[in-house]
Amino acid sequence: MDIAYKNSVPSLDEIINSVAPKKFLRDPLGFFSGYRSYLIFSHLSGMSDETLAKLKLKRQDIPAIAAKQLRSTATAA
Repeated sequence: MDIAYKNSVPSLDEIINSVAPKKFLRDPLGFFSGYRSYLIFSHLSGMSDETLAKLKLKRQDIPAIAAKQLRSTATAA
């Protein structure tokens, strides 16, 4: 395995899509988008501060990222 690959960190979009891909066409009551936002929040919250720093994020950015995904999912449906 290449060392550069081993130390690389996936982008935030890649992480979000792997943790909670958009699989639904309709979400009239917001259950799916709310759960997707929860999964993203939980996954990012479980990351170390060092990993978050590699993604150029701070721990206080996590709620805003989850809320942004919730809003983008709601407007796409």
